[in-house]
Amino acid sequence: MNLEFLTQRLAEEFNINEIPSDEPFSRILPKMYDAAHIEFRYYISNQFLRTFHGLMLKNSHIVKKVYLAVFLSEEILDIIFAKDIFDTFIFLHHPMDMESSGRGFLPLKEKYFLELQRRRISVYCLHTPLDIHKSISTSRSIAKALMLQRCQEYNRCSVGYAGIFGSLDSPIPLARFIHSLQHIFNLDEIHFLQRFPTVSRIGIIAGGGAEVEYMQETIRLGCDTYLSGDYLNKVKTENSIRRRAEFEGIKDSLNLNLIECSHYATEKLVLVNEMQDYFRNLGLETEFIDRVDYWK
Repeated sequence: MNLEFLTQRLAEEFNINEIPSDEPFSRILPKMYDAAHIEFRYYISNQFLRTFHGLMLKNSHIVKKVYLAVFLSEEILDIIFAKDIFDTFIFLHHPMDMESSGRGFLPLKEKYFLELQRRRISVYCLHTPLDIHKSISTSRSIAKALMLQRCQEYNRCSVGYAGIFGSLDSPIPLARFIHSLQHIFNLDEIHFLQRFPTVSRIGIIAGGGAEVEYMQETIRLGCDTYLSGDYLNKVKTENSIRRRAEFEGIKDSLNLNLIECSHYATEKLVLVNEMQDYFRNLGLETEFIDRVDYWK
């Protein structure tokens, strides 16, 4: 497939020209690469650097196959490079790697940009657009898997909403709900704080949901359960330490079941399901590239 045709289809579908510059990557990406003394502006397209949506690296005019991944990490690229492929396309949710229990967002070493060029692999990223889309989004994918009823948007983000809340057909025990999440996300380890014995009305914010105001908004909507990638910020930065202290100071007063299934797993689902279907419907071969440790 022609790269320009594919990127135009994606831009129209996700309305990227109408969405303001991405947060947080419009701030974090330049800062992290400059601190690492990597000349990222030589590799990353000027158009991407204006909004941080869309075609990040244009290294070919042809797309023979689409690889999908959550983060642009060296781990993921090493797997793709081992396949010895050329003229392909990587579709991402995040334009950087992230250690969600470690250093936070991380830049690529320059040798990876050079190898992407050599193999003619283009890279496309939708962060905010994939969080707020009206039908294909990170949180909607989870709501769909849970078969939530009477779903509505919440959690204002940019020009849309990143959260979805809705109800199960009938209340179920929390333990049974946790078991269903293990199946949906392919996770053995799920963290939770119980406030109610059952789950009925659920607020979902995929990815980094460790914000006290998100939980308080979920309570105001009449939900008994909050499901996110994280309810406790585990990143080892000064700002994250402050957020952890804020959560610890208020968690006992939050009248809400809190469940976290990892930042990674909650954002993986839309890529594995809806986005693979999207590309396959265009006649493209796809493959999702997984990471080893979902809680890293």
